[in-house]
Amino acid sequence: MQTDEPFWLEEAYNNAITSLDIGILIRNSFLIKNVSRIIDACYSEGKVFLDYAGGYGLFARSMRDIGYDFYRQDVYCENLFADYFDIKDTDIKKFDVVTAFEVFEHLPKPLEEIEGILQYSDHLIFSTEVVPDKVEDIENWVYISQETGQHIAFYSEKSLQIIAEKFNKKYYRKGNLHIYTTKTFTEDQIEYALNDIDVKKSFFGLKKKKYKKMFKISRESYQTRDYLKIKKILNS
Repeated sequence: MQTDEPFWLEEAYNNAITSLDIGILIRNSFLIKNVSRIIDACYSEGKVFLDYAGGYGLFARSMRDIGYDFYRQDVYCENLFADYFDIKDTDIKKFDVVTAFEVFEHLPKPLEEIEGILQYSDHLIFSTEVVPDKVEDIENWVYISQETGQHIAFYSEKSLQIIAEKFNKKYYRKGNLHIYTTKTFTEDQIEYALNDIDVKKSFFGLKKKKYKKMFKISRESYQTRDYLKIKKILNS
Protein backbone atom coordinates (compact mmCIF):
# COMPACT_ATOMS: atom_id res chain seq x y z
CA MET A 1 0.00 0.00 0.00
CA GLN A 2 1.23 3.49 -0.78
CA THR A 3 0.14 7.06 -0.25
CA ASP A 4 -0.64 9.42 -3.10
CA GLU A 5 2.40 10.85 -4.88
CA PRO A 6 4.37 12.18 -1.86
CA PHE A 7 4.94 15.80 -2.86
CA TRP A 8 5.61 16.71 0.78
CA LEU A 9 8.85 14.78 1.31
CA GLU A 10 11.20 17.77 1.20
CA GLU A 11 9.27 19.34 4.06
CA ALA A 12 8.97 16.01 5.91
CA TYR A 13 12.74 15.55 5.93
CA ASN A 14 13.61 18.94 7.38
CA ASN A 15 14.44 16.75 10.38
CA ALA A 16 15.66 13.31 9.32
CA ILE A 17 14.84 11.79 12.74
CA THR A 18 11.44 13.02 13.88
CA SER A 19 10.55 14.04 17.43
CA LEU A 20 7.97 11.23 17.49
CA ASP A 21 10.68 8.58 17.16
CA ILE A 22 11.02 8.21 20.91
CA GLY A 23 11.80 4.48 20.61
CA ILE A 24 15.12 4.92 18.83
CA LEU A 25 17.27 3.89 21.82
CA ILE A 26 15.32 0.83 22.93
CA ARG A 27 14.99 -0.24 19.30
CA ASN A 28 18.76 -0.02 18.97
CA SER A 29 19.15 -2.36 21.97
CA PHE A 30 16.70 -4.82 20.40
CA LEU A 31 18.57 -4.75 17.10
CA ILE A 32 22.00 -5.24 18.68
CA LYS A 33 20.79 -8.38 20.46
CA ASN A 34 18.91 -9.90 17.55
CA VAL A 35 21.07 -8.92 14.59
CA SER A 36 24.24 -10.14 16.30
CA ARG A 37 22.54 -13.52 16.78
CA ILE A 38 21.47 -13.64 13.15
CA ILE A 39 24.97 -12.80 11.94
CA ASP A 40 26.65 -15.32 14.26
CA ALA A 41 24.25 -18.14 13.37
CA CYS A 42 23.61 -17.48 9.69
CA TYR A 43 26.54 -15.39 8.41
CA SER A 44 29.44 -16.50 10.60
CA GLU A 45 31.76 -16.11 7.61
CA GLY A 46 30.83 -12.42 7.33
CA LYS A 47 33.61 -9.89 7.91
CA VAL A 48 32.30 -6.47 6.92
CA PHE A 49 28.80 -5.03 7.14
CA LEU A 50 26.82 -1.93 6.12
CA ASP A 51 23.93 -0.24 7.90
CA TYR A 52 21.99 1.41 5.06
CA ALA A 53 20.13 4.63 5.90
CA GLY A 54 21.75 4.30 9.31
CA GLY A 55 20.61 7.61 10.78
CA TYR A 56 22.90 9.07 13.41
CA GLY A 57 25.18 6.02 13.20
CA LEU A 58 24.10 4.68 16.60
CA PHE A 59 23.62 1.08 15.44
CA ALA A 60 26.85 0.97 13.42
CA ARG A 61 28.82 2.35 16.37
CA SER A 62 27.16 -0.05 18.80
CA MET A 63 27.94 -3.05 16.59
CA ARG A 64 31.56 -1.98 16.19
CA ASP A 65 31.80 -1.76 19.98
CA ILE A 66 30.92 -5.46 20.29
CA GLY A 67 33.17 -6.64 17.46
CA TYR A 68 31.29 -6.35 14.17
CA ASP A 69 32.99 -4.32 11.42
CA PHE A 70 30.01 -2.13 10.51
CA TYR A 71 29.92 0.98 8.34
CA ARG A 72 27.08 3.45 8.05
CA GLN A 73 25.33 5.06 5.06
CA ASP A 74 22.68 7.80 5.03
CA VAL A 75 22.11 10.66 2.60
CA TYR A 76 19.57 12.48 4.79
CA CYS A 77 20.99 12.36 8.31
CA GLU A 78 24.14 13.62 9.99
CA ASN A 79 26.52 10.90 11.16
CA LEU A 80 27.01 11.64 14.86
CA PHE A 81 28.14 8.33 16.35
CA ALA A 82 29.97 6.50 13.54
CA ASP A 83 32.01 9.34 12.07
CA TYR A 84 35.07 8.04 10.17
CA PHE A 85 33.22 4.75 9.65
CA ASP A 86 30.82 5.96 7.00
CA ILE A 87 30.51 4.40 3.56
CA LYS A 88 32.42 7.39 2.21
CA ASP A 89 35.34 6.38 4.44
CA THR A 90 35.87 3.00 2.78
CA ASP A 91 36.56 1.71 -0.73
CA ILE A 92 34.44 -1.40 -0.09
CA LYS A 93 31.62 -1.72 -2.61
CA LYS A 94 30.23 -5.12 -1.65
CA PHE A 95 29.48 -6.09 1.95
CA ASP A 96 28.83 -9.49 3.49
CA VAL A 97 25.51 -8.32 4.94
CA VAL A 98 23.58 -5.06 4.62
CA THR A 99 21.04 -3.93 7.20
CA ALA A 100 18.20 -1.42 6.68
CA PHE A 101 16.08 -0.67 9.73
CA GLU A 102 12.84 1.30 9.46
CA VAL A 103 13.67 2.11 5.83
CA PHE A 104 11.18 0.28 3.60
CA GLU A 105 8.24 2.43 4.75
CA HIS A 106 10.11 5.55 3.54
CA LEU A 107 10.60 4.42 -0.08
CA PRO A 108 8.69 6.31 -2.83
CA LYS A 109 9.64 3.63 -5.40
CA PRO A 110 10.14 0.48 -3.31
CA LEU A 111 11.18 -2.00 -6.01
CA GLU A 112 13.76 0.33 -7.53
CA GLU A 113 15.17 1.34 -4.18
CA ILE A 114 15.23 -2.18 -2.71
CA GLU A 115 17.13 -3.26 -5.81
CA GLY A 116 19.60 -0.47 -5.07
CA ILE A 117 20.06 -1.65 -1.48
CA LEU A 118 20.70 -5.20 -2.69
CA GLN A 119 23.59 -3.93 -4.82
CA TYR A 120 25.55 -3.67 -1.58
CA SER A 121 25.07 -7.32 -0.59
CA ASP A 122 23.29 -10.56 -1.46
CA HIS A 123 22.00 -10.65 2.13
CA LEU A 124 19.70 -8.03 3.64
CA ILE A 125 18.41 -7.84 7.21
CA PHE A 126 15.71 -5.19 7.56
CA SER A 127 12.86 -4.10 9.78
CA THR A 128 9.40 -2.82 9.00
CA GLU A 129 5.98 -3.39 10.55
CA VAL A 130 3.55 -5.40 8.43
CA VAL A 131 0.07 -4.11 7.65
CA PRO A 132 -2.55 -5.22 10.23
CA ASP A 133 -5.03 -7.85 9.05
CA LYS A 134 -8.15 -5.91 10.07
CA VAL A 135 -9.26 -2.71 8.34
CA GLU A 136 -10.24 -1.09 11.63
CA ASP A 137 -6.71 -1.69 12.93
CA ILE A 138 -5.22 -0.04 9.84
CA GLU A 139 -7.28 3.11 10.39
CA ASN A 140 -5.70 3.58 13.82
CA TRP A 141 -2.30 2.13 12.97
CA VAL A 142 0.43 4.23 14.63
CA TYR A 143 2.89 3.22 11.90
CA ILE A 144 1.15 5.48 9.38
CA SER A 145 2.62 8.36 11.37
CA GLN A 146 0.72 11.00 9.43
CA GLU A 147 2.10 13.77 11.66
CA THR A 148 5.59 13.26 10.22
CA GLY A 149 4.72 12.53 6.57
CA GLN A 150 7.74 10.22 6.20
CA HIS A 151 5.99 6.83 6.06
CA ILE A 152 4.60 6.40 2.56
CA ALA A 153 4.86 2.65 1.74
CA PHE A 154 3.39 -0.25 3.73
CA TYR A 155 3.77 -4.00 3.29
CA SER A 156 1.98 -7.21 4.09
CA GLU A 157 3.97 -10.37 4.73
CA LYS A 158 2.76 -11.65 1.34
CA SER A 159 4.04 -8.57 -0.47
CA LEU A 160 7.45 -8.92 1.21
CA GLN A 161 7.53 -12.54 0.06
CA ILE A 162 6.68 -11.51 -3.51
CA ILE A 163 9.46 -8.89 -3.49
CA ALA A 164 11.91 -11.53 -2.25
CA GLU A 165 10.95 -13.83 -5.12
CA LYS A 166 11.36 -11.00 -7.62
CA PHE A 167 14.98 -10.60 -6.55
CA ASN A 168 15.58 -14.38 -6.32
CA LYS A 169 15.91 -14.30 -2.54
CA LYS A 170 14.67 -16.56 0.20
CA TYR A 171 12.56 -14.80 2.83
CA TYR A 172 12.68 -15.29 6.59
CA ARG A 173 10.83 -13.35 9.25
CA LYS A 174 11.00 -12.75 13.00
CA GLY A 175 8.26 -10.31 14.02
CA ASN A 176 9.15 -6.98 12.44
CA LEU A 177 12.62 -8.25 11.45
CA HIS A 178 12.94 -9.67 7.94
CA ILE A 179 15.73 -11.30 5.92
CA TYR A 180 16.30 -11.49 2.17
CA THR A 181 19.09 -13.94 1.41
CA THR A 182 20.47 -16.42 -1.10
CA LYS A 183 21.20 -18.85 1.75
CA THR A 184 18.97 -21.61 3.08
CA PHE A 185 19.02 -21.63 6.87
CA THR A 186 19.11 -24.85 8.86
CA GLU A 187 16.52 -25.62 11.56
CA ASP A 188 19.15 -24.91 14.24
CA GLN A 189 19.99 -21.55 12.67
CA ILE A 190 16.32 -20.61 12.51
CA GLU A 191 15.67 -21.67 16.10
CA TYR A 192 18.64 -19.76 17.50
CA ALA A 193 18.43 -16.63 15.33
CA LEU A 194 14.72 -16.27 14.56
CA ASN A 195 12.83 -18.07 17.30
CA ASP A 196 12.72 -16.67 20.82
CA ILE A 197 13.91 -19.75 22.66
CA ASP A 198 13.92 -19.35 26.43
CA VAL A 199 17.29 -20.85 27.23
CA LYS A 200 16.79 -20.33 30.97
CA LYS A 201 13.85 -22.73 30.93
CA SER A 202 15.44 -25.30 28.63
CA PHE A 203 16.12 -28.72 30.18
CA PHE A 204 19.21 -28.36 32.42
CA GLY A 205 20.41 -25.57 30.15
CA LEU A 206 21.26 -28.05 27.38
CA LYS A 207 19.92 -25.82 24.62
CA LYS A 208 21.88 -22.89 25.96
CA LYS A 209 25.10 -24.89 25.91
CA LYS A 210 24.31 -26.43 22.52
CA TYR A 211 23.64 -23.12 20.79
CA LYS A 212 26.46 -21.28 22.51
CA LYS A 213 28.87 -23.95 21.27
CA MET A 214 27.37 -24.00 17.78
CA PHE A 215 26.98 -20.31 17.04
CA LYS A 216 28.50 -17.93 19.59
CA ILE A 217 31.57 -16.25 18.13
CA SER A 218 34.20 -14.60 20.32
CA ARG A 219 34.71 -11.10 18.97
CA GLU A 220 37.08 -8.29 19.89
CA SER A 221 35.62 -4.82 20.25
CA TYR A 222 36.72 -2.23 17.69
CA GLN A 223 36.73 0.55 20.30
CA THR A 224 40.49 0.70 20.85
CA ARG A 225 41.32 0.27 17.17
CA ASP A 226 38.78 2.91 16.18
CA TYR A 227 40.04 5.32 18.82
CA LEU A 228 43.61 5.01 17.58
CA LYS A 229 42.51 5.36 13.95
CA ILE A 230 40.51 8.52 14.64
CA LYS A 231 43.31 9.98 16.76
CA LYS A 232 45.80 9.39 13.94
CA ILE A 233 43.49 11.09 11.44
CA LEU A 234 42.95 14.10 13.71
CA ASN A 235 46.70 14.49 14.28
CA SER A 236 47.64 14.20 10.63
